[in-house]
Amino acid sequence: MTTCVIGSLRNLGRIEDIANELRQKGQKVLMPMDTSGAHFADRVQAKSEFMKGMYEQIKSCDAVLVVNDAPRAGMEGYIGPNTFLQLGMAMALGKRLYALSKWDQNLPYNEELEAMDINVIDLQQRF
Repeated sequence: MTTCVIGSLRNLGRIEDIANELRQKGQKVLMPMDTSGAHFADRVQAKSEFMKGMYEQIKSCDAVLVVNDAPRAGMEGYIGPNTFLQLGMAMALGKRLYALSKWDQNLPYNEELEAMDINVIDLQQRF
């Protein structure tokens, strides 16, 4: 099984830790492309390349795991706009969706997240 690990790039260290845990358990893991050090003309171009790269990774995986177990922007279980977009891609491609925490019900796209049928999991039990 190949798992694409996603989440806010502000939590890239945590995403890397989870990816390494999964690898130690024999999982094949894909991670977000880090554009922070990339030499793009501007942030818009960097974001465009990031989104295209994530789409290609999501196409080639079996499941998507959202690392959202750290508070951000005053919310527990934060899922930001890019992660939401990636989840939408994964749903449309028929991928299994998982999250480490239940997201904050106050997110403006809470109903859409609910409709995606994301399984909140205990990483130690599931993988």
